[in-house]
Formats: sequence, C-alpha cells, structure tokens
Amino acid sequence: MADNKKSRKKEMKENKENMTVSNEQLQQEHSPEDTEKSALKENAEKAAASIASAPSENNEIRETTGSSVEIYDEDEDVDLPAPPKKRFKKRYVFIGIGLIAAAVLVVSFINSRKNAVVYVETQEVTLGSIENIISVSGSVESGESKTYFSEVTVPIDKVNIKAGDKVSAGDVLFTFDEEALDLSEKTANLAIKQAKGSYSAVAAGTIDAQYAQGMTLQQVQDRLDAITAETNALNDKITEKKNRINQTIVDIQKTQMDVNQNGISDSQEGLFNNGNTDYIYRNESGSKDSDGDYKEPSESDRQMSLALSQTLADVQYALSTDAEIKAWSDQITALSEERAHLQAAKSAKISGGSVQASKASLDTTQLTQEDTIEKIQQAKEGIKADFNGVVTNLPATSVEGATAAAGQQLVTIANLDDVQVSIQVSKSDLPKIALGQKVDITINGKPYEGVIEKISGTATKNSNGVAVVATTIRVTNPDSDIILGVEASNKIHAQKADNTIVLPYEYVQTDGDGDYVYVLENGIITRKNVVVGISSSTEAQITEGLSEGDLVITSDVDTLTEGTEASIANT
Repeated sequence: MADNKKSRKKEMKENKENMTVSNEQLQQEHSPEDTEKSALKENAEKAAASIASAPSENNEIRETTGSSVEIYDEDEDVDLPAPPKKRFKKRYVFIGIGLIAAAVLVVSFINSRKNAVVYVETQEVTLGSIENIISVSGSVESGESKTYFSEVTVPIDKVNIKAGDKVSAGDVLFTFDEEALDLSEKTANLAIKQAKGSYSAVAAGTIDAQYAQGMTLQQVQDRLDAITAETNALNDKITEKKNRINQTIVDIQKTQMDVNQNGISDSQEGLFNNGNTDYIYRNESGSKDSDGDYKEPSESDRQMSLALSQTLADVQYALSTDAEIKAWSDQITALSEERAHLQAAKSAKISGGSVQASKASLDTTQLTQEDTIEKIQQAKEGIKADFNGVVTNLPATSVEGATAAAGQQLVTIANLDDVQVSIQVSKSDLPKIALGQKVDITINGKPYEGVIEKISGTATKNSNGVAVVATTIRVTNPDSDIILGVEASNKIHAQKADNTIVLPYEYVQTDGDGDYVYVLENGIITRKNVVVGISSSTEAQITEGLSEGDLVITSDVDTLTEGTEASIANT
C-alpha cells in the first residue's frame, strides 16, 4: 500500500512538471500573428476542461495552507485513502461543448479574415511644396512718437493744430512772442558780458604774474615805491625844463609886443594916449604922406617883427618835441606799465583762489547763457513737425497767450511714416515664427505688406490667462489712409518648404509610438513611422520615413491591420 501511495504521488509530480514544460513550449511555438487566436482557443479549452473535471459536492479536492497542512515524505509509510469516484452533471457537459464550439468559430473567423484580400486606395509619394500661414489680429500703432517741449519760458503766440490733426514734416505747430524772446536774448548776452568783466578784473594778476616772479609781497611793494619815486623825479625834470622854455616864450612875446606894426614901442605909446583914434606912426623912421604924417613902419622895424615871430614859433615847437622831455616821458610811460603789472600781480597774490572761482563762474555763465541764446533763436522759428504724423495729445495748457515754462509739454505727434502692428503669439505658434518673415496685412479693408521686426524675449498672460509673446510687425508700405488704433488682420508666412514630401494630414495616424502611415509593400499592409515637419490645417510635411514612389494607403486608414494582404482597388 505504501508503495502504491508513493508511486501515485511521484506520478502526480511528474504530470505537473510535464504540464509546465508543455505550456512553455506552446507559448514559444505561437507566432505573433496567432496571439489573438491562441488566446481565444486557450480560453475555450480551459472552460471545457473546467466543466469536464468539475467534482461532485461529495468529492472536492481542496488545497490548504498553514499549520493544518499535513506533509508526507516519500519514505513515510502512510496509508492514503482510495480516490473517490468522480461524478459529472450533464448540464456542465453541454455548457462545455457550447463554449468549445464558440471558440472554434472565433478562431475560424480570425483565420478567414486574415486570409481574405483587402482592397485599398493608394497615393504615390511625390515631391511638392507646403507653407504654414498663421492668421492673427493685432492693433495698429506708430513705431515712433515724439513729444515737443518748450525750451524757454515765453508766452505762446499762435497754436496751429488740434488733437487728431494730421500734419506734414516742416509744418509750424506753435509760434512764440517775438518781443519776449528778444528781451530774453539781450538778458543772456548781458549776463555773459558781466561775467567776463568780473573775471578780467580778478584774473589780471595771473596774466602779469611774471613781473613779480620770485618776489615777495614786500619786494613787490618796495619796487612799486621806487617806481613812484623815479616817476616823480622825471616829472620834476620835465616840469623844470618846460618852465624854462615857457619863460623864453613869454619873453619873446613881450619883445614882439614892443615892436608891433605901428613902429611905436609900448613905453612910448602912453605919450600919444590922447584919445586920438588915428593910426599912430613913429616919427623917427618911416615914410610920410602928402600931409607929412608917417603911414608905414620902417623896413628895419618890419624885419625885426618877422624875426621875433619865427623865434617864437621855434621855441614853441621845441617845447613839444624836445628830445630830453620825450625821453623822460617815455621812461615815465614804461614805469607806469611796470607799476600796473606789479599791482595786478600783487592783487593776484593776495586774492589766492578767487581767480579760479571767477573763471569757473565765467565758464558756467557762458555755457548756460549761450545755450539759452541758441534755444531762443530756435524758438523764434516756432515748433515744427519733424515728420508726417498725427497729433495724439494736445494738453489744455497749450493755448494762445499762455506762458509756456521751460520744459513744459506742448504736443505729442505719432509718426505715420513708421507704422507697426502689435500682435500676441501663442506658445504653439511661437516656434513657427522668426524675424524677417513676410506678413500680409489688412487695415480697414486695404491690403499692406509687412515683416516681423521684433519678438519679445518674455511671455505675458492675456485676459484668458494664456501665456502669449508680444510680437511687432512693421508695415513696409504705409500711407496716409492708415488710422492708428484700429484692428488689423495679419497672415504670417511662417514656414515654407519646397521639393519635399507632402501628404494630406488625414493620412497620418498617431499612437503611443508616434506618427505613422500605412503603405502597401509587396501586397502587404505595412506601417511606416514618420517624422512630421511643417504642418498646416490640411497638409503635413514628411521629413523622415517615406521616399518618393512609396504607395501610401488613403482609404479606411482607421480600420487597417498591419500584415494584412491587400490589393489596390480598381486595378
């Protein structure tokens, strides 16, 4: 009995190992194509086996684990009870037969489907062109805006514009009060002149410092005193000589008066001072008339009078041209110049840094006032527009008669020759755009041309919380019809490729492994993984995975099975 138990137990163990090996071999022998069929068949067989081996209620084999399990060694002498006789219910048999039949039908269907020929439509791969156009709206703006300010404080004379007016380059926008500008200009010039005078008075010593080089203030003062003494001595010499000459002149004039035209000396004229108004002649010389009276002086008296006149003239000339007097005068002049230089040098030594301060003050005054004068001269021409534009801001303070302070804002003009469109690009479109790409722009129904000029380096969120990137499109052909602030429609020619493989997007499928298409190769439906490049709403560029001449399946692509035999429809 013990031998029988051991034999049965060994047989059960060998059967279990054989079943494990058979299952492994069965799994290895099945090809990938038979996976679905094998699974269905195996499930059906298991269902049938479970029904066929179903134990009766009184004959159940239960597997237990835990401490209650009895373990038997092969060498133990244990009496095993004889296995009870199995009993089956008929209903389980019928159910098993039905399941087996169903499994057979499923396997047959799969085999028939795989072996059936599928008819498909195809398209031969050729080269073409594809372009991705991004449509986006934006706001029309000016690329340049200038605000004009008053350069000087002056009353406004005329205002020639209103908010919203279009202006041309060179148009006069404002004029200012001419009289006020003239007064401001004169004031600025006087300020410069005053600063120069102040500096000259202080800085004279620095120019004449060479005259006092190496000298102390006391030495300079001693020399000044010596110059004064020398000048006084020279002046005394000049005075003394001039006095002597002047005395000579007086003496000559007296002698000349003694010998005058009537030939009577002054000492004798008193003898004839008897009220006679007739011309008096000397009796001792001269000629007489018919009445016996002297009417003309004698020749000797005449010659003496002329000699005295000549002598007087010579002495007077000598007074103004005397060599000694001239030399002394030149010495006095030189001493006076030296004294002036030394006095200036002395002042410079005493004043110290005041010269530098005065020079700085002069420079500052010249810079500010000359700048003011230049601005005044520009203001006399009025405020002119620098470009063609539109007035976007005219403050209420910019009115005729009001005094514009220096730095006060007068008007703002937007340039109509530099127009741009501001757009927001989503993160999905951002990789598709680049600087320089052409853009078709429509403003108020009129077409314009443009290019992408700027792409912001940072993203912001729009009103919907979506991240967008600000992008600027420059209008390359603006005109006077453009109105700033309106909305513009833009079509960006983002990406373009020529001589490339292009397919309708509907032929491209996608799963967890990526993009792919089905092609017909040697009558078999074959999957080809592809890489999509440029894409539009209807087409896709295939950069990898296909070659010219490949037959891409275009019909029922959602229901195709790889490995199925297929033929081209209508061939």
